[in-house]
Amino acid sequence: MTVNENLIINARPTKDFFIDMLVKDIKLTRAIIDLVDNCIDGAIRIRPDRNYKGLVVRVEATPKRFRVADNCGGISVELARAYAFRFGRPADMDLTPHSIGHVGVGMKRGLFKLGSRFRVESTTETSHFVVEVDVNDWKMSEDWEFQFKELEEDLTVPPEKCGSIISVVSLHESVAEDFGLENFLNGLRYEIRQAHQQTIDKGLIITLNGIPLESHPMELLYSDELRPAFFEKEFTQKGGSVNVKVYAGIAQSTPAEAGWYIYCNGRMIMGADQTLTTGWGKGDGKTIPKYHNQFARFRGFTYFDSDDAGLLPWNTTKTGVDADSPIFRVVSLKMVTLMRPVINFLNKLDAEKDIKTDVRPLEKAVTTARTASVAYVPTSSTFMAPTPKPKPKLPKTGRITYNKPVDQIDKVKKVLKVTTYKEVGEKTFDYFYERECEE
Repeated sequence: MTVNENLIINARPTKDFFIDMLVKDIKLTRAIIDLVDNCIDGAIRIRPDRNYKGLVVRVEATPKRFRVADNCGGISVELARAYAFRFGRPADMDLTPHSIGHVGVGMKRGLFKLGSRFRVESTTETSHFVVEVDVNDWKMSEDWEFQFKELEEDLTVPPEKCGSIISVVSLHESVAEDFGLENFLNGLRYEIRQAHQQTIDKGLIITLNGIPLESHPMELLYSDELRPAFFEKEFTQKGGSVNVKVYAGIAQSTPAEAGWYIYCNGRMIMGADQTLTTGWGKGDGKTIPKYHNQFARFRGFTYFDSDDAGLLPWNTTKTGVDADSPIFRVVSLKMVTLMRPVINFLNKLDAEKDIKTDVRPLEKAVTTARTASVAYVPTSSTFMAPTPKPKPKLPKTGRITYNKPVDQIDKVKKVLKVTTYKEVGEKTFDYFYERECEE
């Protein structure tokens, strides 16, 4: 069928507009983490058992260039040619089970965010390629494709030589300035470690400018009488299933670390969240109160895991949840249910401080509890904590006052061997009561 060209309307986006929109709403640190995500996906492909010992991701960020290199298996020529450099994930693309790349824009967005010239080199056990792009030249072309600068196939490469190197030069001015600031690099180091803590715990080494990121496993307190709550369920959706695990308990009192942590396929997308999104202030503060430092010990962890990353409730920048996701709406209600007993306990723990006594059973239960990483902590279906014994009911009392000559009171003091008028009154009352009132 012949199409009348006069009826065709050009709706293709301009490349300038496309790039601006692609990078507009993502922080520089998050764009860099997207590039690290690609390395992690490579590790997942070659280590489906999630034992990443021996795998390394090296990130270099200086005012002169950005570079991330890994030994995580590399990108095959087939993947590069058909999918890796496309904007968006094609429907016919084979899934990497439990991957953390789910939209298909992370690598391109990161490269455009960083600078105007980039180079991607990758080696697998059977292939090697290099792609070099000058973004300013690419924008001038009508074509949207990239081209291989180097391409080799049918190779035999040992596994330890397989990996990818992504480098960006001609950094944007603001990017180069940020890479020269120690505060920025410290923040980047923290955010990468937070996002990929689970992967680091499983043996992957990530370095930033030559310094390895330390492992800080998420931990909860437990004892025989103190147990975090735990919930697990498999949710079946069209196209696959999502496994959900939720933990709610207490840890060290650290306001900046208190709140909910949410992970999708091991990638943290929200950390120490203290907002309504995770239940704080639910029901106008009647179901769950708004966050207060009284709850600085609260820790909640929610893990969504699926073979198909597209089924997980995260947004496109992996900086938060899709609050409209049906699965998140169901799970968020369970989070609130598990959270409520922990809040009740923390309220009682706080109230115990006002009791004028050296015996504080709740405080003792917390200070003597042990710590364990979330994956190995003993749990209960609901949060388990000691219940303080009720105060014994004291009999009603009344005040008795009377006046007597001081010299007589002093004589009674000596006989009773006391020093105060109050003690005189109490002792004489007890003396009379024991002899005249008790049977």
